[in-house]
Amino acid sequence: MLNDSNPRPTMLRLRRYVDSFCGLYSKVARQLGIDRSFVSRVASGERRSDKVEGALIAEFHRIEGEGS
Repeated sequence: MLNDSNPRPTMLRLRRYVDSFCGLYSKVARQLGIDRSFVSRVASGERRSDKVEGALIAEFHRIEGEGS
């Protein structure tokens, strides 16, 4: 249960975060010219790539910064 008297601003911010994170793997894949499934495997720890990890972290920080 929300304690906010007006939850709308919080819900709008939440929606913006969800939309941003949903496209995270695709955006990183496009930036690096690689397949989205490889980005997903790196993010889940199944594969390892410093380049992909760096791009994911950078994009994550960009998204985080938009929310504040």
